[in-house]
Amino acid sequence: MPPVLKKTVQRYFPALLIALFVSPVQKCTAQSVIELLQADVIEYDQEFVDAERVKGNVRFKQDEVFMDCDSAYFFRKENRVKAFGNIYIRQRDTFNLWGNYLEYNGDEKLAYVREDVRLRDQKMELTTDLVQYNVESKTAYYTTGGNIRNEQDRLYSRKGQYNSRSKTFFFKDSVVLTNPEYRMNSDTLHYNTVSKVAQFYGPTFIRSEENTIFCKNGWYNTAENTSQFSRGAWIQGETNRLEADSITYNRNSGIGRAFRDITLTDTMEKIKITGQEGITYRQDKRTKIYGDPLAVKYIDNDSLFLRSDTLIDHTDSLGKRFLSSYYNTELFKSDMQGVADSLVYAFTDSTIIMNGDPILWTEENQITGDTIVIYRRNGVLDKMDVKNEAFIASEEAPNTYNQIDGNYMTAFFRLNKLHKVDVEGNGQSVYYVKEEDSTYSGINHIVCSSMRILLDSNKVQDIIFYTDPSGGFYPVNQFPSDKKKLPNLKWLVDRRPRLEQFAILEH
Repeated sequence: MPPVLKKTVQRYFPALLIALFVSPVQKCTAQSVIELLQADVIEYDQEFVDAERVKGNVRFKQDEVFMDCDSAYFFRKENRVKAFGNIYIRQRDTFNLWGNYLEYNGDEKLAYVREDVRLRDQKMELTTDLVQYNVESKTAYYTTGGNIRNEQDRLYSRKGQYNSRSKTFFFKDSVVLTNPEYRMNSDTLHYNTVSKVAQFYGPTFIRSEENTIFCKNGWYNTAENTSQFSRGAWIQGETNRLEADSITYNRNSGIGRAFRDITLTDTMEKIKITGQEGITYRQDKRTKIYGDPLAVKYIDNDSLFLRSDTLIDHTDSLGKRFLSSYYNTELFKSDMQGVADSLVYAFTDSTIIMNGDPILWTEENQITGDTIVIYRRNGVLDKMDVKNEAFIASEEAPNTYNQIDGNYMTAFFRLNKLHKVDVEGNGQSVYYVKEEDSTYSGINHIVCSSMRILLDSNKVQDIIFYTDPSGGFYPVNQFPSDKKKLPNLKWLVDRRPRLEQFAILEH
């Protein structure tokens, strides 16, 4: 077979004369076909009978899109271009696209660009190995991994789509968003280069120096540092974890909100708080929980339950941390139970301060006053201060009570049992003296400015009186009925919290 004959026609043209080679029909439809505006050289090759080989400072145009390259095959009849070297595609006020190889279909208005691809749109730049760009819809696609730079934000994903009209990226598969303050990993993410809002769908982690955030749905405004997380959302700090149906957070102000089925866990303090709505102030180190909140503080093999209308976890200027409760407070622990208008628990030394008509029960004893301060040591009751209208009562028999009344009391405990009570100011006491066979030998009724009462297993062993004591010891059948109950006695055992009233949380 004879060799293939090859004939080349080569001509050199000034840029202004290129338009002479556009047919009359093409001129009439210039907005729908590719135009060759400029080239240093045009070659006609017999092997490429339908193509023109153009070289040197090549420029094409279709509608408002311009394409530059070093050289190209121009398939005029097919309305397509195959270009090589220094590819540069641009559209005014829309996008700029660079690469080293281009296939452009003018009928479909699709550009395939390979090798060192860069797509720039205002402050955003995408780099990848291969991109398909639809000029009509102004949408770019890549499937071989792409990196995006948008001011301080850096993004990567294996697959992606960019819409130049909406300035929105759609990322899929191994998505990573990096910011100076955090790093985000997601399965699917939408990102707007103007608003800088990232919307994520599927499992997403956001990691920073202060915490790690997880959710399956949400958004993050990287310009304003505001965010919202939902569907299995949680925030994990060094020693604490917040879980909720939905969480919003402003990193600049440090204010976060949580909604529905909230669980706040602190592993260092061994405490768990639940509720339906919460707000945290990072700068003030303060967190409020609303919506039937419940706190459980784990102490050795026991649990302290605390419930109220509002719970506040806060830290003072000295770094001491407290848990405060407000309105309708209920307290339950195996060795004590109580109710009050408000309560403060100190994490440092386990001190508890009860205010607003507080009532505390320890075994058989009911303790009331304006304020009750409970001190614990080694996980058990140590002592208690009862301020203003202090009163301790225990039921000996139905409608029969041991009673201690005074302005101020300090009660001391031994093995969680009342051991000693010091009374100061307007002291009064009524105590039934029981023999070993459980019969009553009599009743002590004493009025004294100050006194000390010593007890053993809740039985009075001795009473020491100070400053003008009066009263005495009465046989049971001779005790005046009007002295059986001191004026300030209020037996309120029906308000005593029970364990079944509290939701049991697993340790």
